[in-house]
Amino acid sequence: MPIHIRANPGDIAERVVIVGDPERARQLSELLSNARLVNENRGLITYTGKYNGVDVTIATHGIGAPSAAIVIEELISMGARAIIRLGTTGALRREINIGDVVIPTGSAYNYGGIYAQYLGSFIVYPAVPNYQLLNELVKGIESMGLKPWVGPVYSSDAFYAEEDLVSLLGSRGFLGVEMETAILFLLGLIRNVKTAAVLIVSNNLTEGRSGRFLTASGLRDVVMRVGRAVLDVLTKVSV
Repeated sequence: MPIHIRANPGDIAERVVIVGDPERARQLSELLSNARLVNENRGLITYTGKYNGVDVTIATHGIGAPSAAIVIEELISMGARAIIRLGTTGALRREINIGDVVIPTGSAYNYGGIYAQYLGSFIVYPAVPNYQLLNELVKGIESMGLKPWVGPVYSSDAFYAEEDLVSLLGSRGFLGVEMETAILFLLGLIRNVKTAAVLIVSNNLTEGRSGRFLTASGLRDVVMRVGRAVLDVLTKVSV
C-alpha cells in the first residue's frame, strides 16, 4: 500500500481523472455509478466507480508539482495507465474568458527543484501530453458545444508571483498559468503512461488579483459538462 493514497490493491482503475481541489473530486464522483471512496488520507479524496461500464478513478492531487508528483507516482504504482488532469488555470490573455476551456499542447516550467531531481541533467525536457489523448480531448470538448483554446501553458511554483507573468508569457503565446500540468506530462513520458489535461479558466490575470476568481462551487456547471467529455474520452481510449 502506498504511503499517501491508502487504497487497497484493485482500488485504483487504469483510467484516472486527477484534480487539485477535493470539492471537484466530489463533484465528478457524481458522474460515476457505484462510486466508492477509496482514500481520504491527507485530504487526497479519491473515488473509484464506473462510467459507461468502465472502471474510472477520480483522485485529488493537491496544490503544486511536489504534491501532484506524489499522487501521480502512487496512482501509477497501483495500476493507472491513462491520467487526465481536469483542473483550473489563470488566463494570460485578455480575450480568454472565465469559464473557457484550455487544452494544453505542452507546459513550460522553471528548470530546477523537482524537475531537476527527476531529469538529472540540464536538458530542457519537453513536457507534452500523449497525442492520442490530446486529439481525442479536443474533439470531445468540441462535441459538447464548447470551443477550446488549444496551446501551451506555464506551470508555476509560486501562486502569488504570477501577476508578473502576464506581460512576459501572455505576449509570447502562452494561454494560461497553473501549477501541476508540467509534472504530469513529464511523469507520463518517464513512466510510459498516457497523460493529458483540460483546464477551466477560473480567473484572468490581465485583471490582476482584484478581478473575479471562481472557486469549485462557482465553476460546478462547466466542470460537470467538461467532466462528461473527459470521461467519455478516457473510457474509450486504449491503455
